[in-house]
Amino acid sequence: MTNPAATHVAPPTVAGWPAIQPLHAEYVYKRPQKPGDDAPYLAYLKDTRGNKIYRFECHTGGYHDDGYDMDFSGDFQCMLFPYKGETVSAVNLLAANTHAEQKNDWHNRGRILAQQLKGECLNYQEYGTERHFLLRGMTLTLGIKDAAWSGKVLTQFTLVLDAVPDENGKTEMAAEVQGPWPPGACYP
Repeated sequence: MTNPAATHVAPPTVAGWPAIQPLHAEYVYKRPQKPGDDAPYLAYLKDTRGNKIYRFECHTGGYHDDGYDMDFSGDFQCMLFPYKGETVSAVNLLAANTHAEQKNDWHNRGRILAQQLKGECLNYQEYGTERHFLLRGMTLTLGIKDAAWSGKVLTQFTLVLDAVPDENGKTEMAAEVQGPWPPGACYP
C-alpha cells in the first residue's frame, strides 16, 4: 500500500511564492472616441502547473469596477490582482505597501498619464516608459512604446507586459522603488 501524501509533489516556489510561468504580451491601447468608453486589457499570470494565480487588468481612466469597488484613472491604469481559490481578491499588488499608495486606487506606478511619456518626466526612472515591479517571486515589467499624439492628447501606445520569476521578489506588494521622486507635474 502506498502513502498518497508521499507521492504529492509541492509546486515550485520562488522566494516563498508560487513560481510563475514567464509571460510576454503586447497590447495596443487606442484612446476611445467617446468619453466614458473603455479600452480594457486582461492577461493572466499562471503557475508552473497552468493555474491562474494573478489577473493583470487595465482600463481607461474613469472606469469604475463595482465588483471590487476600484476606480481606474489617468489615461490608462493597470492593476494586478491575486487569486484566492477561484476568486480574484480586490487587492492591487502593483501598489507598494506605503500609506500614500494604499490610500488611493490611483496613486501607484500602474497608472499611466500622458505627461509621464514625454519631456522632463522621462528623466525619472520607474515612472516613465519602463516600470519594474518586484514582488511575490517575480519581476513584472510594464513598457510603453510607440506613443502617438494628436497635439497634446495621447491617442495610442503599445503596452508591453513581461513577467519572469525573480528570487529578489520577496514582498507581498510591489517593492518601493529607489531613486528620486518625480515632481507633481509627472506623478500627481
